Amino acid sequence: MKIYENRERHKRTTHCPTCGCEGHMWITCPAPAKMMELEKQGKEPDITLYGEWQQKSYGRRDESGKLVYHDTIFHRMGRAFRRQERRKDDRKEKKARKERLYGKPAKRKVSCGFCGETGHNRRNCDVMFNFVDDLERASTNYRKQFYERFVKGMGFAEGALVALSADQFRHNGRWEENWSGMGIVTGINWDKVNMGLTLGSWEYKSIMKIEVLVNGDTFHFENPFHTLVENDTVAGKAGKIAELFARGSSWGVRIDSVLAPSENIPSEEWFNNGYTECWQWIAKNKRLSDVSGYLAPLIAKFHPSRRGRNAGKLNHRLSQYGYTRPK
Repeated sequence: MKIYENRERHKRTTHCPTCGCEGHMWITCPAPAKMMELEKQGKEPDITLYGEWQQKSYGRRDESGKLVYHDTIFHRMGRAFRRQERRKDDRKEKKARKERLYGKPAKRKVSCGFCGETGHNRRNCDVMFNFVDDLERASTNYRKQFYERFVKGMGFAEGALVALSADQFRHNGRWEENWSGMGIVTGINWDKVNMGLTLGSWEYKSIMKIEVLVNGDTFHFENPFHTLVENDTVAGKAGKIAELFARGSSWGVRIDSVLAPSENIPSEEWFNNGYTECWQWIAKNKRLSDVSGYLAPLIAKFHPSRRGRNAGKLNHRLSQYGYTRPK
């Protein structure tokens, strides 16, 4: 899913102005206190406490082997250490002044960042644990169905011969119209096979990239399953292929059919596992109210307990996720 796969794209990296390392600011920088301890012991500064660039600058030594900036390092780190201590004292004084004027603040009620209920947090939220477990079980079942119906059933894998068509698309710098052809599948991004392929939402959908060799020319497609889904729905076989993909756009190159199945499909054991980290990350970083509308219907659609004696328990959990079955 895009929301999981792009999680690092807009993440800001913090750089400390004191030591030049990543992951913290001057407030919590450990280098000043460690440097002051070294000075107290009569040792030289530890250059490895600096970032890479600062190590090159401060690591220069004279002919006798002494650090050129020995005194400068201790002076600057001492100033940084005193600044940290002043901040701590100021915060303690401010807190004590508030308590003298207004008394101790009332103890805040603990509330869960996932489900929103009070009295617990994410670390002991049963709703979150059940949500992740249900997503993992639904995801595994989805991948099994994908394998049975699309990979094993149609023979779609590397080496398959497929029929292609496009109303209009751009390739090698020029536009092609009313195009059709045949090609051999040479690459498939199997790692992206997950329930997000059934979603049309930009943030939560998944992109499966496919590479096809056509007359010696390599084509790259993203989710080119529009015709397969459309034909499957028209034929009234909604339980076969159509439920595995979003209908998507008809723009660009489409795979119309598999003309000759692949003789080298991936193993079923490998395919039935994988893609569990996504659900754990979403539960830790998003609220249930934000994701339920996208993910709860996937649980209802692909969970192995949606029928049978455990269906009642699943429906109860789905109601906790805010899901209501359509009438």
